Order: sequence, then C-alpha cells, then structure tokens
Amino acid sequence: MEFVEIFSNMGWIPALLLCVGLVFIVVEVFVPGFGFFGISGSVLIVAGIIVRICEGLNLTQSIILILMVLGFFVVCAMYMVYSAQHGILGKTGLFETKSTLSQDYNKTDKELKKLIGKSGRALGVLNLGGKAKINGKVYDVLSMNSYIESGAHIKVVDVKDNTIIVRKWFE
Repeated sequence: MEFVEIFSNMGWIPALLLCVGLVFIVVEVFVPGFGFFGISGSVLIVAGIIVRICEGLNLTQSIILILMVLGFFVVCAMYMVYSAQHGILGKTGLFETKSTLSQDYNKTDKELKKLIGKSGRALGVLNLGGKAKINGKVYDVLSMNSYIESGAHIKVVDVKDNTIIVRKWFE
C-alpha cells in the first residue's frame, strides 16, 4: 500500500526529475567517466526525492523511495563492474589493458642482434628516431646520423638495450 501511494499521487515535476535522473545514470553506466551524465543524474534524483517528500510523503514512504533509488544505484554499479571485467566496457579504451609499447619492445637483444648488417628502408623521416622496414618487418629504430630522409636505404649497425641503431646506406 505504501509503495503504491509513493507513485499514485506524484506530481509531474518529481516524476520528470526522477525519470531524467535515472536515464542519465543509465547513460553514465554505458559511457563511463563520471562526467556530466553521472553528476547531473545524481542531482536530479536527489532533487526529485526532495520535491516528492515535500509533496506529502510520510516517513515510511520516503524511506521506501530512498531505498528504491539506492537499490537502483547498486544494480547499476554492479552491472558496471561486471561489464568492465567481462562485457562491453572491458573492450573500451577506459578499461583497455593492452600495452602502448611497440611490438618489438620485448624482443631480446639476441633476437635483434641478428639484424646487424641487414639493410632496409626508412618508412618516414628518421630525424634521430622513427620506423624502418628491415627483412619485411617494421621496427622502431634510431639513426646513427642525425637525419635520414624517408625511403632512404638504411643498414643496421648496432643493437643496444633493445634499440636498433641504423645509418644511411648507399648501394
């Protein structure tokens, strides 16, 4: 009976505040960042509860309404945590776990030392550092000379601390 009375005598202002606030919270769950939608949704829900209480809810009805909203927040938070680990949020940039290091970073010096003496081409201007194609693979390299133009022939002269050092090569 108390539950029915919470919503049966509700005016349009608290209903609108609560509905828009709940929608904003749902949007925040699917587009995380606790930005505009999360803060605005929380403020609108609190305002909706206050306006509804001022319209004449008794203490029991007020507590029921507050517990319903808190339950909604808990369900949204649980869904967000679950999605971050298993679902759609786990595939977004916010929760991405891939490394930003280049793919050849964790190769050992031994593997890279096999490239010494090999030649290739600069894929862009090597103004100290850049990318080069050596034996059909793209590597991050440092130029021994200060500047090597794009497309120039290069040769691997050394490998130090997983860094391939190249110089301009004339064939």
